[in-house]
Amino acid sequence: MNFTETAKNYSKQKRKMMTDAVINNRNHQRNFPVHHADSLNIMFAEWHLLFPAQKQDINCTSCRAAICKFWEVMVDEWIEMENTPKKTPNGSKKTKTK
Repeated sequence: MNFTETAKNYSKQKRKMMTDAVINNRNHQRNFPVHHADSLNIMFAEWHLLFPAQKQDINCTSCRAAICKFWEVMVDEWIEMENTPKKTPNGSKKTKTK
């Protein structure tokens, strides 16, 4: 699975929704030993839209851990995509003349 390809296919609105879900889940887990229910439901729903053939059970501990880890990596990929500077073609650089 190529995370970069998958990350590029998401719109800004869905990126924000998934980023908020991951952040809410992480913040909730800092205070309580369980996942944030709404965030977990969003992450599982998006997983099943992305990978309909790979069913994951929300009641399975390892499935929950895998889904959360996947979305955390995706959020990291989106942050990296936003922070990398865009490459400009070689001919469009302006240089100062002396």
